[in-house]
Amino acid sequence: MMLSKRLKLTAALCSLLTLIVGLSLIQAHHYQQQIYRQLNYSMKLQVSIDSLRSQLWLYQEYSDDRGLSELNLRQAELAKDLSEDIQWATQQKLIISNINRLNTNIRSLINTQHDFHSKQVNVASTLTAERLFKAKYSMIIEEMTEEMFRLHQFSIKKASQKQQTLLLMVGMVLFLLAIMVTAWSIMTLIRFKKGLASLKIGMEALAAGDLVSQINSFDTDELSALADDFNEMKQSLAQITIKKEKLKQEVDIQTRKLIEQQDKLIFLAEHDELTGIYNRRAFIKQIDAAIARDLRGEQQAALLFIDLNKFKEINDSLGHSIGDEVIMTIANRLVNNLRTTDIVGRLGGDEFIIWLDMITEPIDIKNKINQLLSSIKQPITIGEHTLQVGASIGISVLPDDGLNSRELISAADTAMYQAKADHRTEFCFYTDDHRISALATS
Repeated sequence: MMLSKRLKLTAALCSLLTLIVGLSLIQAHHYQQQIYRQLNYSMKLQVSIDSLRSQLWLYQEYSDDRGLSELNLRQAELAKDLSEDIQWATQQKLIISNINRLNTNIRSLINTQHDFHSKQVNVASTLTAERLFKAKYSMIIEEMTEEMFRLHQFSIKKASQKQQTLLLMVGMVLFLLAIMVTAWSIMTLIRFKKGLASLKIGMEALAAGDLVSQINSFDTDELSALADDFNEMKQSLAQITIKKEKLKQEVDIQTRKLIEQQDKLIFLAEHDELTGIYNRRAFIKQIDAAIARDLRGEQQAALLFIDLNKFKEINDSLGHSIGDEVIMTIANRLVNNLRTTDIVGRLGGDEFIIWLDMITEPIDIKNKINQLLSSIKQPITIGEHTLQVGASIGISVLPDDGLNSRELISAADTAMYQAKADHRTEFCFYTDDHRISALATS
């Protein structure tokens, strides 16, 4: 498979992973809202039952027409609340049905009691009937309360079970997709490294004068195509039957092409793909040599750790293409404001690192930093957008703050974070006792 297709498939898997995460969050939100509606409805039913209980008590005390009218109204309101459909489960529907049946029983009991009061009966019979009605009302209300308790318990249990199931399913899907993305990325990396190793072996064999051996192609990607082209080139060289001088010239031509390809690969390996300046590994290699030279000559030098400000907002709001244009513009400005003896590299993202070689006085460092900050803060015009970024800079000095690249980079990184934390300054120097002294921006 072509490496470009591999990378596209990796991006598609990552997008799928992101989509599943988003859908899971939406599903969790939807279910949370459903639970919220059910609990609110349960509370509403409980309030209606409590209201009906209170009105029943008043009616038992006074047994007047006004109390009967109010009792009928409360019973009707409870019946209306029970008729609402908010996506209950089967067990919950059965509980609601039982409460509705009990409410109907209360209605029948109210009508029976009213008919009893309408008739002419003696006092003893009335008292006995009142006690009987009161006992029946109490029993029905108690059953309603128990059913509401069951509804609450079942709703909470069901919500807990469904949440656990949802979390388990989402976790398993995310885990499997994460494993797939990781495995696929590792396979792509292994294939890329094997292809480069095969090309390197082939180049070394050709440099030793071997025109017979071939590079084995075991895939159909770009590296295999390059290996096939390399094999064809070697076959062409082997089949040449011209005179020695002409053969030598042809070999020289092909060798130069291979050297150019190798130089191009070396350049790509040592330089940042976006800006063309040194990457982290190549920058450290360059300053290691500069450190050794400056220490032998007892020269001072400075290392600047630069982190752009406001870049993340630009990248998030306008997109990565605009962000890449900003990074390339800043890289060009840094290169144009440095001497040929200075070194500039990109650590990644919006972080740059600069080596100022052969510094005679600390004021020279400050002047150079002010020059760089002034250049960085110049407006950047990209299409219809006019943008502006700032920077926080940490500075370490050779030999005061370290005698090797690791120590100097660590010191400058610490100073940069101090500068970023202190909004009153744009750059800070690192000191031996690990205290950062900030210099006000001129």
